Amino acid sequence: MTFYIMITIILSSLVTLLVRVLPLILISRMELSEKVIKWLSFIPITLFTALVVDGLIQQQEGVFGYSLNWIFIIALIPTILIALRTRSLTMTVIVGMITVAVLRLATLF
Repeated sequence: MTFYIMITIILSSLVTLLVRVLPLILISRMELSEKVIKWLSFIPITLFTALVVDGLIQQQEGVFGYSLNWIFIIALIPTILIALRTRSLTMTVIVGMITVAVLRLATLF
């Protein structure tokens, strides 16, 4: 790996982190009305649902229609179990990501 690629990966990671963390820091220091807080409470549910559906159903290049992403479907099982047990979005996402990574690694062999 060249130095240029390494610097690009590090800078991209920092920009991605800033885009995700900076709004959270700014909103946490503001006083929000009760209506806004109630509205914001629905965002994690809708975001998580959109991410899950987008991962399960995929359109392949050069093929008409959609197909199922079986790795994501299999990874969904432990992810849902963790979500129901912990009620933590962070833990749910972490377990889902680790499960997908392990399944992708297993399909390489």
